[in-house]
Amino acid sequence: MRKILQFYYLFLLIVTLSACGTSRNVSSDNVIEFTILQINDVYEIAPLEGGKAGGIARVAHIKQELLKENPNTISMLAGDFLSPSLMATLKMDNGERIAGLQMVESLNAMGLDYATFGNHEFDLRDLETLEKRIDQSKFEYTTCNAFMVKNGQQMPFTQNINGEDREVPKYLIHEFKNSKGQSMTMGIIGVVLPFNQTDYVTYTDVNETFKKTLVELKPKVDVVIGLTHLDIDDDMELARQITEVPLFIGGHDHVNMKHQVKNTIITKADANAKTIYIHRFKFFPATKKVDLKSELKKVDDQIPDEPKTAEVVKKWASNVNAILEGQGYTPNRKLMVADTPLECTEAKVRSRQTNFGSLATKAMANAVPGGDVYLLNSGSMRLDDDISGTVVEYDVLRTFPFGGGIVKMNIKGEVLNEILNIGLFTNRGDGGYFQVFKVDGDKDNWIINGSVLDKSKNYAIVLPEFVAAGREANLSMLADYDFEKQDNFVIAGTEVKNDIRDIVVQFMLQIGN
Repeated sequence: MRKILQFYYLFLLIVTLSACGTSRNVSSDNVIEFTILQINDVYEIAPLEGGKAGGIARVAHIKQELLKENPNTISMLAGDFLSPSLMATLKMDNGERIAGLQMVESLNAMGLDYATFGNHEFDLRDLETLEKRIDQSKFEYTTCNAFMVKNGQQMPFTQNINGEDREVPKYLIHEFKNSKGQSMTMGIIGVVLPFNQTDYVTYTDVNETFKKTLVELKPKVDVVIGLTHLDIDDDMELARQITEVPLFIGGHDHVNMKHQVKNTIITKADANAKTIYIHRFKFFPATKKVDLKSELKKVDDQIPDEPKTAEVVKKWASNVNAILEGQGYTPNRKLMVADTPLECTEAKVRSRQTNFGSLATKAMANAVPGGDVYLLNSGSMRLDDDISGTVVEYDVLRTFPFGGGIVKMNIKGEVLNEILNIGLFTNRGDGGYFQVFKVDGDKDNWIINGSVLDKSKNYAIVLPEFVAAGREANLSMLADYDFEKQDNFVIAGTEVKNDIRDIVVQFMLQIGN
């Protein structure tokens, strides 16, 4: 009898376990899977590093492959793409600046689905140009905390979609379905740091606005994600204040990273699509839970171009090359190899001495030897990226899109002390921050070319004409001093135009050979 009972209980256990297994299988069958392709901080449509890294057409190919893997695939851009870039500063045949149109057309061809604003979108000189680029976009924008100022009134940005003007929403809702027709909805909240204080945009508080928007959105959707253009510290602080968002698709920091804060994963890819993130989600309708796997993928010359996007990129590259060649440049000429990346992100170059800043100021000394001090305003270095590997002429041009000559000026040590204090302390974080050569020490204890600064002595300083003319922030007093300017220099037997771009190109050629 005991054996019969043992057999009976064993049979019940097997049946129970089998039922549990069936339940799991049903749950698995009902899962809704979707994929998000993430890019952020993309300023260049063509590959960089001599063709080895990045390229929008390659990203488009990856998206097509992901769509084959799962039709529930969408792509998102976490801000910064309309500016800055060399291409954006150039003019089209109609006289208008390109101002990000090359990015919009390339991203349209790629099939970008959604974007939020980055701080550099508000670099565009006027609201009219920004509105035009928004309307030319086939992808949709979202932001919960950035608003345009028009005729003195704060209001949402607008986007013309299918002939209808619509407000850029605080959030977007996207629906996914599985093969059985079951559906789920994902909400997307866009947010941008209040960095660019141009007169046509205003901001509300990042954290408070995001949290209010989340409260409004949550009852309408199954899952919410953040599309954020924030400093990583701000991303992490926001994630600490909420618990319901599994993923922040982030931008602004330019280097790839992945962090987890409480229940939120924060990811950022490398700038200029040198890498992308691929997020594969599984949503379980019965429990409303999600499973997320995030993969960082390198975008290199092993990935083919998607043909339609490649045609758009080729058109713009040809146009720009023709413009630059007309100005006497050879965009694809190899200058040197940067084994150590040349640092030129905005956050670095406006707050500390970088190796690219050192190279540029040494190039100035190569053109104008004999100066006591060499100063370069970091705002002239507009790359907002690091350069590694093969460096071509186009890399220098995109670093210094505005160009400009350098000049020599003689000033008293007392004045030099003042401008160093301003350029290296007062202007820290802004474009008036100095990259320097032959300067060491600290505030009011400067070492000039190896000797303590003498406030009664005359010093020869070499700096951009823009700064010498008193046009840089907090340095208007320099306009009171005369300066000497040459139209050309003879460097190592080569005549070089007095333009910071030409000067750096020549120096790179010398050190690269």
